[in-house]
Amino acid sequence: MSDNPAPPAPLVILTRPRAASERFAEALRAEVGPVRVAILPLLEIAPLIDRLDLDGVAALIFTSAAGVEVFAGLTPDRDLPAWCVGDRTAEAARQIGLKATSAGGDAGALVTLMAQAMPAGRLLHLHGAHTRGDVAERLSRKGLRAEARAIYDQVTVTPGDAFAAALAHDGPVIVPLFSPRSARVYAEVAGSDATAVQPVALSPAVRAALPEPLAARTVVAAAPDAPAMIRAVRTLISP
Repeated sequence: MSDNPAPPAPLVILTRPRAASERFAEALRAEVGPVRVAILPLLEIAPLIDRLDLDGVAALIFTSAAGVEVFAGLTPDRDLPAWCVGDRTAEAARQIGLKATSAGGDAGALVTLMAQAMPAGRLLHLHGAHTRGDVAERLSRKGLRAEARAIYDQVTVTPGDAFAAALAHDGPVIVPLFSPRSARVYAEVAGSDATAVQPVALSPAVRAALPEPLAARTVVAAAPDAPAMIRAVRTLISP
């Protein structure tokens, strides 16, 4: 029997709003098995409005599950179809009672799908204050009646001592990053303590939001979705 102690287990730090982090942690453990996870949100969801007028709207557009969740609290209306950027967002829409169609990808895939389908009437993209992709504008250029409205913000959360302790974990530290803004917030908060951490970015745009020393060591998921992020994290946990 070897006297060498086992190496410290990897730690995955999740900085998204708590509900999204808990979903990702559950999916990660279902795929990878037992893994240490620290849910330490650096952002939280804050609705920007308290009611939503859907008069004249023919269909909704969602580019995040957070948008679906905030929508659910603004109106009991579940009659409108929902066009969704990916499977997780479409699943969230179906869970609240909407008939959802998934583009299975990113904003570009959503614009392409909707431009092919050409849904009639007024289309309303409900999104966060910090958004990318210009979905409504791109759809308008393709002849659809698309509008955009910000219904929530992701506000920064001051990290506590637990965040610094997690970064100093005596073993591999992996930080999945899902948006350019979350990457910038993480880099600002972590600072020099992040040099030994292994970031995993949802896309090249997320990696590009990091300072060069961090970006250079960042793994980019093969596709901009949660399953690809899980595969990338799994590879780092079990090379």
